[in-house]
Amino acid sequence: MLTDFALAGVAWWLARAMLRASDSRATALWALSFAVTGVAAVMGGSVHGVGMHLPAPVTHALRTLTVMSVGVGSTGLLAGAVYAAVRPGTVRQLLLLLCGLKLAAYLAWVALHPDFRYARYDALPSVLLLLGFLGDWWRRSRSPDAAIGLLGLVVSVGGAVMQHARIGIHPFWLSHNDLYHVIQAGALWLLHVAGRELRDAR
Repeated sequence: MLTDFALAGVAWWLARAMLRASDSRATALWALSFAVTGVAAVMGGSVHGVGMHLPAPVTHALRTLTVMSVGVGSTGLLAGAVYAAVRPGTVRQLLLLLCGLKLAAYLAWVALHPDFRYARYDALPSVLLLLGFLGDWWRRSRSPDAAIGLLGLVVSVGGAVMQHARIGIHPFWLSHNDLYHVIQAGALWLLHVAGRELRDAR
């Protein structure tokens, strides 16, 4: 629970830092993604920490909203990348529509099947597309911010793999979930370096 809440604090602080660094829609969407990630961490931490003392319907609702929030967060990152990579016009509108449809389908599914594995499934195409976006940004500009963002995605994926494999440092003091939260906090910091430099394509 404590590492969940710490992750939320980091996510909200970085969201604020991005909003202060740029007024682009791309950055705003990444900041929104970070803010929603913080909300997901608080709700997930509440389930881990006090879920056993809450009525079953409340725990179920918190778990469902946590899984939903993860999908909103990944969609925010993807939509921000669309604003940064695609000029205004029909193509941008179509891609944003596809982001919205993907999110709507995901939310409808996890409302009935609130299992965290579906958040992983949903995040996979977003991660691949974001890798392509950041890789292309780095290829065109050799921007160190893009390279740092790429590293952040790799760290995030590595943390998810370690969590799935239940790799931790201590079964009580730093379990696989705790370690995942610490790694994700570092990944968010790396991603925010790229996010604060995003500019809308013109």
